[in-house]
Amino acid sequence: MPELRTAFAGVSNVLVTDGTSGVLVDGFFSRPSLLKLARRVAPDRKRIDEALGRLGVTALDAVLVAHSHVDHVLDAPVVAELTGATLAGSPSTRKVQEGYGLAAEPFEELVPGRPVEFGAFTVTPVDAEHSAGDRVPGEITEPVWLPAKAKAFKTGRCYSFHIAHAAGNVLVHASANFIPGALTGYDADVVYLGIGAAGKQTEEWRERYWRETVGALGPRVVRPIHWDAFWRPLSKRLKLLPKPFDDVRATMATFERLARADGVDLALPPLWEAG
Repeated sequence: MPELRTAFAGVSNVLVTDGTSGVLVDGFFSRPSLLKLARRVAPDRKRIDEALGRLGVTALDAVLVAHSHVDHVLDAPVVAELTGATLAGSPSTRKVQEGYGLAAEPFEELVPGRPVEFGAFTVTPVDAEHSAGDRVPGEITEPVWLPAKAKAFKTGRCYSFHIAHAAGNVLVHASANFIPGALTGYDADVVYLGIGAAGKQTEEWRERYWRETVGALGPRVVRPIHWDAFWRPLSKRLKLLPKPFDDVRATMATFERLARADGVDLALPPLWEAG
């Protein structure tokens, strides 16, 4: 049986592959500076190529977009085209693809609870909720033309991804929020758990979040994601989101305590390394 491997590539970019089939969540590699984010942005092909090279990716079955904010969807249509993948996400993600002049490229609109086959993987999108303080809510209803303002990339629908394979299951939950009971009935060996802005919540909220995600899924391994300053290029060392954006250390202190109690292997994932 092929071995299942995963790799983290900043923000909520997670590669899941068996060496033949592969799916990638988001694929946000351009990481525009704060100055560019305040003006207009566009995918950076050089940074995209470098990141795919570091991941060892030449082909993918799908690029799965968790929601349509700039730090998730900006590069996704380009990554899908370069790797021959199907872009999969919400109608808002489709509008981004159309605006990039890639309307003829394959697209799969994801419906929560409806499994989709991508190569050797069965991906089930699960309804999710963006973290508190969504600054660009709403749907994208018109194609996004480049270069675009960051606020043009509205949330659209949010998903978690249950990625099932004969060798094991992975759950990627990009946004630090929960819909009570949404993950009941699913299981995962590895969970990539979004923690962005969780440090601004209460200890009680973080405990509830852990129960609704890790507690529901019963994984052996949990790897927090969406904790790095996403405007720094991947050529530099990742840094924690600074205050007042978040308090990552507060979140990790809560989760380390809960992980010890549950016997879960918890650690921030290293960049690029397959596990």
